[in-house]
Amino acid sequence: MAGGGHAGPRPHGAHPVHIHPARPMYRFFATGLGAAMWFFLMYRAKKDGPVLLGWKHPFDH
Repeated sequence: MAGGGHAGPRPHGAHPVHIHPARPMYRFFATGLGAAMWFFLMYRAKKDGPVLLGWKHPFDH
């Protein structure tokens, strides 16, 4: 039957799933990529924001 084996009693408050912390290198790269994404989004919003919001038409020069 489904349900898995029970390894025995656990101390009060112990969770059966242990999540290992991320290595510092991965955290550094994730922060850098997240910052690059937001910089790119803000750059594109600066360039294309009025067109996206309908305030200006791209064919109006």
